[in-house]
Amino acid sequence: MWRDEYEEYLQARDAKGLFGLENTMSQGHAMLWQGCLWVITRFTHNPLAMKIFHGLIVATFAFLLIYKSPFKLWQICLMLLSYFLLFEYAVISRCYAFGVLFFMLFAFKYTSKGMLNWQLGIILFLLANTSIYGMMLSAVLAAWVFFMDLAYNQESLKIKCLRKWPILLFVGLGIGLAFLQISPQPDNSFPIHRITWPFNMYRFQVACSQFFNAFVPIVKINQVHFWNTNFLMSSNGICLWFYSILVFIVATLPFIKRISILMLWLSGVWLVMFFQYHTGFYFARYYGHFFLWWIVCLWLMQNLYAPIDSDRMVNLMAVSCILFCQAMGGVLVYSADWNRKFSRGAEAARYLKAKGYADNYMIGTVDFALSPIAGELDNKIYTLQHKQLGSFTKWDTKRLNSTDSLDLVEALESGPMNDTLIFIATHPIPQFEYFKNMEEKRPIHRAFVFNHYRFYCMAYFKPGVEYFEGYWLFKVNRID
Repeated sequence: MWRDEYEEYLQARDAKGLFGLENTMSQGHAMLWQGCLWVITRFTHNPLAMKIFHGLIVATFAFLLIYKSPFKLWQICLMLLSYFLLFEYAVISRCYAFGVLFFMLFAFKYTSKGMLNWQLGIILFLLANTSIYGMMLSAVLAAWVFFMDLAYNQESLKIKCLRKWPILLFVGLGIGLAFLQISPQPDNSFPIHRITWPFNMYRFQVACSQFFNAFVPIVKINQVHFWNTNFLMSSNGICLWFYSILVFIVATLPFIKRISILMLWLSGVWLVMFFQYHTGFYFARYYGHFFLWWIVCLWLMQNLYAPIDSDRMVNLMAVSCILFCQAMGGVLVYSADWNRKFSRGAEAARYLKAKGYADNYMIGTVDFALSPIAGELDNKIYTLQHKQLGSFTKWDTKRLNSTDSLDLVEALESGPMNDTLIFIATHPIPQFEYFKNMEEKRPIHRAFVFNHYRFYCMAYFKPGVEYFEGYWLFKVNRID
């Protein structure tokens, strides 16, 4: 597990208010996953419980794909081996697996009934409250289903509207609730630079590259920090533009002669593309929604429309190319994750526990990388960014982006006078002699003095795949 998994678990564990709504409102995620974790943490503080619950969600969407989807067995196998369904939304315990589940439930229920009903309304309500992508795409699905009903249902327009508007209002309520929770609060300080106008060519190129990455997710497996990379990506995060055009054509081919599905596909793609451009989000868990959307559109098309004989071979080749690329990327990244250390946080926590320091007063920096240790030790850590004990990061205006010697002294003086303190550094601290010697290539002494405190470096855990999560562990005693 890595820090983002622990962060949400700790937010739920140490939440204030029913279902942890106070924390949810400041974290940029809708409430469904957080609310479930809030219930789980009322019974246990062991993060393993979250992984088991997440595994049940994954098993459920795998069941739907195997037993309820219209795909052939070989296609299902490749989908389950795909980068996103095997690794990004299955191994990593976050809210996006709920989104996968409700996308598949929507496709199954809609193709079973062929109309907007209360079951679909509830599914779309829940989908909207999984993530910001679930919120946006649930609105697209609701609008599409409503217009499909208007076009193909034989009832009069008045009866159609009277029957459907309550369901649409319910879905709208779900979208509105999600928007309220996801929208940044007035004191939010999370570093996002949003762009709409003037046009930013670099952002546009990155967003287009993400579309390619979503369908050919083959990482730079030879790199230590391979996560969120692509083998054709340049150092500035861009793939050549014609790769994206080619992938877009291949992914769109199955929908060309099905106008309603084509409109649904294009609406979702352009919405996600604009959002990626607007926010600058660039991680795989975000742009993976291009691939999820493609699965939903393919599911709807195969169940709602009879295949056209003249297009069978073209569609088969397009689908096969995408699924084989996905499976190759999924197997590669899964095997790499199996053989390499992803995050070192749990290992550092076990070390502290083995040495008998699990309950000692702890001070650390940077806050967002400390959540694995706080989660595994079921302890709170005084962070220099917040100047108080805490277990997760709150991105508000009180948070310090940079710290100095006075902040370090204040942190040390916050602890018990005569007990051994534990100091955790996730990056070199310029004020410490230990790191000055390292930078200037002088002999590094494990023991050194800072202010009125003697530091001793007990261990260093080099970053794994997640490059922000390396840990220096120091034992600290006050000098009388």
